[in-house]
Amino acid sequence: VYEEVAAANPDVVFGKIDTDAEQALSQGVGITSIPTLRAFRDGILLFAQAGALPKAALEDVLSQVRALDMDEVRRQVAAQEQAGAAQDG
Repeated sequence: VYEEVAAANPDVVFGKIDTDAEQALSQGVGITSIPTLRAFRDGILLFAQAGALPKAALEDVLSQVRALDMDEVRRQVAAQEQAGAAQDG
């Protein structure tokens, strides 16, 4: 399913991590079980789920990620970071 959706969307970067060989990287993105799906756009984590997805669900995630207004997402991320900094300090 993963390879099929990747082949159908050549404009999107699909990657896999060898969690045995790349333990620091897999820990850095929070992979605790296999398979795990993470969707990033503009370096921002937008979707995270452990477990395999059926093709239709994976295509739906991709569609939703593409449809996001990334300016609004960046505003929300900045607001969350400011709120967290205010609580910490």
